[in-house]
Amino acid sequence: MNPKSKLKILMCSEASFINSGFGVYTKELLTRLHNTNKYEIAEFASYGFVNDPRDSSISWKYYANGVREDDPRHKEYSSRGDNQFGRWRFEKVLLDFKPDVVFDIRDYWMTAYQRMSPLRKFFHWILMPTVDSSPQQEEWIDTFLNADAIFTYSDWGAEVLKAQSSGRINYVGTASPGVDCNIFKPKDRLKIKQKFNLPADSIIIGSVMRNQKRKLFPELFASFRKVLDILESNQQNNIAEKLFLYVHTSYPDMGWDIPEILRQNRIINKVLFSYICKTCGHVYCSKFQGPSTVCKKCMNKSCSLPSVTTGFNQNDLSDIYNLFDLYVQYSICEGFGMPQVEAGACGVPIATVNYSAMVDVVNNLNAYPIKIKTEFKELETKAIRVYPDNDDLAKYIIDFIKIPKPILEKKRQEVHELTHEKYNWDVAFRKWEKYFDQLDSSGYRADWSTGFDIFPSLIQKPETNISNHFDNMLLVLNNYLKEPSMIGQQKMLELLNCADYGFAQNGPTSINQYSMDNVYDYIKMYIENHNSSQQVIAQNVKFEDDFIAYAHIKNQT
Repeated sequence: MNPKSKLKILMCSEASFINSGFGVYTKELLTRLHNTNKYEIAEFASYGFVNDPRDSSISWKYYANGVREDDPRHKEYSSRGDNQFGRWRFEKVLLDFKPDVVFDIRDYWMTAYQRMSPLRKFFHWILMPTVDSSPQQEEWIDTFLNADAIFTYSDWGAEVLKAQSSGRINYVGTASPGVDCNIFKPKDRLKIKQKFNLPADSIIIGSVMRNQKRKLFPELFASFRKVLDILESNQQNNIAEKLFLYVHTSYPDMGWDIPEILRQNRIINKVLFSYICKTCGHVYCSKFQGPSTVCKKCMNKSCSLPSVTTGFNQNDLSDIYNLFDLYVQYSICEGFGMPQVEAGACGVPIATVNYSAMVDVVNNLNAYPIKIKTEFKELETKAIRVYPDNDDLAKYIIDFIKIPKPILEKKRQEVHELTHEKYNWDVAFRKWEKYFDQLDSSGYRADWSTGFDIFPSLIQKPETNISNHFDNMLLVLNNYLKEPSMIGQQKMLELLNCADYGFAQNGPTSINQYSMDNVYDYIKMYIENHNSSQQVIAQNVKFEDDFIAYAHIKNQT
């Protein structure tokens, strides 16, 4: 070990050039860490490729995880769902970079493979999971307990983890994402409305949400219908005529049938949608025109609602937020809910469901807490989810549009200032920097020169007279892995449970036969990975993979 060397930090995430929540967080954090010149930084980039033209802005070591569809390795890459998150190349990246610290900011199922790495003992492991509901699954808590440190996206999520683990999780702090206040900021709203051909006196209730099951578009549309009905019954048709719902979303997508719920709620002429031209990049808004339509600028039929692959740039998205008088977040849960913060930075008052990470927005940005109508346990996740109270939202919208303009402007200024204070990238960075510096000042460095024993190969199922599955597994863990304590891990207990039941259920629709043979196969794979990694360390093997070579070449330019 060399205590004077720079702390070596490996971040596993979506590529820092991808315009996703994880990608943006990675870029903002690694850029700041790199600029300190205090650490040696590397990025293990999901959805990034070798010779990727998008990686030109990366000035630290970059390991690409993805391969293109015409690559002969794509079959292996596609053979397991977690390969896209880095599982298939993780050990090679570790053995090449030999980090002191490995950290990941993604969902549990994107990071769980790292715990079972045969190289786990060599690195300090930090996770920042997206805690979006309570309770978290027991296997997740078990994994978080195994991590050396835990950050969270929200204070609400931190309280869930601390309570469920009885305070045993090493919670370090909440490092919520920031927002670029140079882009997302209050603008001349009249000019923005003019740009999008909207009446100057229009009142717009807006929401930016991907069209997914957990985003409650049917309930949002139904609430808006209630608002219109109340205004009309109160003979306030003049206000109803000026009032619009604006949804910046995708269609088609893995979510709701947008045309159907528009028709059901009789609001086809009262809901505005964002459109973007795939040919010329022109953006505009209009009432629903179907999934694709003709671009008014280039006259090609290449306009569609924005999607993950064809989205608005940040400046155009900032314009969209500046159209809104009120922003509404309406979902059964959120790991964070970045659009709320972007709206707040643009000075848009917020109404959000009083559950999950949305509670932080209520507390930090003085958002209106939409009441919860009912809680339910979701089949797929086993978590408690909520449905908000549509009547409460409708009532708040009615009350909101009555707020006098001077008071409303004061609210807009307040939420802008609070967002700038609470959700700042520098604030998040300083929390990570403080933790890394504590490791550095303590002299911590991973000792990659120390190998470990070769485990006996588990070639076939051991012959025993023991009929009890628990004792059989204990025997294998003791004789082959020399780690009988592993039987207390949640993963091992779940494998035993499946063997006892005779089946394994993967989600609500997939049930497969399961026996102790499957348990032995799992342990056999663990042993083989362990032994192959040990041999690489012992023989000082140098990898010739293209993504390893590219990482070294790029790091020298």
